[in-house]
Amino acid sequence: MSTPDARAGEAYPAQVLAHARQPRFQTPLPAPDAQAEGFNVLCGDRIRVMLSLRGGRIAGYAFHAQACALTVAAASMLGERLPGLDHAGVARLRDDFDALLGGAPAVPPTLGGLAEFAGLARFPARHRCAQLPFATVLAALDGRAHATTEEA
Repeated sequence: MSTPDARAGEAYPAQVLAHARQPRFQTPLPAPDAQAEGFNVLCGDRIRVMLSLRGGRIAGYAFHAQACALTVAAASMLGERLPGLDHAGVARLRDDFDALLGGAPAVPPTLGGLAEFAGLARFPARHRCAQLPFATVLAALDGRAHATTEEA
């Protein structure tokens, strides 16, 4: 599940595939201040996020995923946007990402490399995979142990 299938190259930009193949931030984070596990019942994606916090803001981020290419790439690319964000900032980033997946005509600059997921708007069934890292980070910040983007 952690490697993209042969058809992935047809649907996903090179930057997304690069993060899926060689994810950043997929390393242990010693003594995290917050952590949560994300799981999508329907597709089987699992992710654990770990955060270090300073003054309510994200100072460090790491994840471990047994998941599809989209979840791994989104988690990797999300890590580049998280430093310095508080809960409200992560929620805004998630909202901007959700708008992008919904086909918003303008790409918010807050997304940075996550804008590469714009083409995923054509594949609504895969949105939840890319959204799982966001849900899991927010769960960790909320003090919840678990998150999902699927309805059981």
